Amino acid sequence: MSTRTQIRNAIGAKLTAGAAVVPTANLLKGRNNTIASVSFPSAAVYAVDEQIEVRSLAPSNRVQYRQLTVNVDYFTAQTGVTFIDDLFDTGSAAVEAAVLEDVTLGGVCDDLHLTNVQYVIEEDEDKRWGVARHTFNCIYLTTD
Repeated sequence: MSTRTQIRNAIGAKLTAGAAVVPTANLLKGRNNTIASVSFPSAAVYAVDEQIEVRSLAPSNRVQYRQLTVNVDYFTAQTGVTFIDDLFDTGSAAVEAAVLEDVTLGGVCDDLHLTNVQYVIEEDEDKRWGVARHTFNCIYLTTD
């Protein structure tokens, strides 16, 4: 299993463990999922890109410093008198606390930090819902 897969799986496990930011059934893996089949709140975990820097030169076994960008999309919908902004605040705090509780993800990566959070509200005729997109930078070393 690749380190990228291990990082995504470890983040997903953090979101569904303990106090459970989202129920296990509402954890979407990858970007090609629809939230129509799950209830709110739900989350999607996926890698966006990876920057690689060679740190040592040799015919083989070069050390590579890798920075993997992983997004955690937290989906929620306004209910009753609770404004969606308040739901974003609560959900974002829970996502951040769960993922950053162990910045090595149990030794899967060397470091991890939050770099950005973006909020998008979708209005449709039936329900006001949206996504809080959390961008994490996951750093790890490998050799080729």
